[in-house]
Amino acid sequence: MSYQRSRKQKVGAKARRIQDRELARIERARRVRRATVRHVMLRVGVVVAVLAVLAGAGLVARAVVANNRRGPANMASDGIMISSTDGQTMTATTSAPLPDNGTPTPSADLASSGVTQVVAYLDYADPASAAFWATNGAGITQMLKASQGMFTLEIHPVAIPSARESFTPLPAATPSPAASSTPSPTPSPTPQNLQDAGYDYALRAASTFACVANGAPDQALAVNDALFAAQATFGTSGLTDDQLVALVQKAGVTAKGTSECIRSHHYERWVKQATARATTAVPFSGVPALGTAPLIVVGGHQYTGKVDDATAFTTIVLQAYQAASQAASAASGTPTPTPSDSATAAPTAGATAAPTSGATPAPTAGS
Repeated sequence: MSYQRSRKQKVGAKARRIQDRELARIERARRVRRATVRHVMLRVGVVVAVLAVLAGAGLVARAVVANNRRGPANMASDGIMISSTDGQTMTATTSAPLPDNGTPTPSADLASSGVTQVVAYLDYADPASAAFWATNGAGITQMLKASQGMFTLEIHPVAIPSARESFTPLPAATPSPAASSTPSPTPSPTPQNLQDAGYDYALRAASTFACVANGAPDQALAVNDALFAAQATFGTSGLTDDQLVALVQKAGVTAKGTSECIRSHHYERWVKQATARATTAVPFSGVPALGTAPLIVVGGHQYTGKVDDATAFTTIVLQAYQAASQAASAASGTPTPTPSDSATAAPTAGATAAPTSGATPAPTAGS
């Protein structure tokens, strides 16, 4: 009995050892599987995290690129609108930046409110644009100050990629025989750069103007003046970037980031897009697309006179003023005021037309 019991105990112990070894093997296999799964999951997690980081970085990068490619603020129409309500300071109409390759929003037609609007597409490397501004710029500034907000100027900086021709000014008046026996010679045109250097400078100068419109919009008109005044001082390559920075600083621009914006040509891509849009179509009924600069639109109508004829330009401005006054009167149901003789005649430099009682002051221009 005892022998049999001892034998059974041995058999039972051996079976338990076998069972224990099997259980241990199963546990080891389970732990290996768990470790393998953890390792795989860790790798998958790392991969997912890396992909998420890369995706996030890609989104950030795309956002940064999109932000860098936006147009300048305050130029949603591809131009900046300037007016003056106090007769002294210039104020720009603010707006959000235009997205890359976005569709500009044309400025509202304010004629029914009695506002005379001038829109100028100007190329800062173009002699004809410079001649227009040299002849009419001071008068336009005077109109802005004298109009109490009833006259606006919208500047569209463009860079025409075609060759630029030298501008020939109007011939000098032939003196009478009593004054001189030899007539004065007609001024010779100054040689201008054509497509290569001229286009490059036009892009950089327009980008400079956009930098100012973005960061210091109320100084845009002063910088526009300075850019055209500088055109007579440079050669075929235009001003350098450092000279452009100095120019805007001298014009009173102190906005942070403007110098870096100018040196990096930040808005050249936008200038190309805005110019392409203008050469395709402009938002004025009956006005052809931009072909050559300058393109001047007064009260919705193209100015077709000579760029250096102040009298012709003043005449069309006064006509637009009368049309705006009539539109405002029709909208309000009040009679159209009759302007005084001094308002309808071509004004001389520094003269300000005296409006009749109850009339909005008529803008005046320097000759």
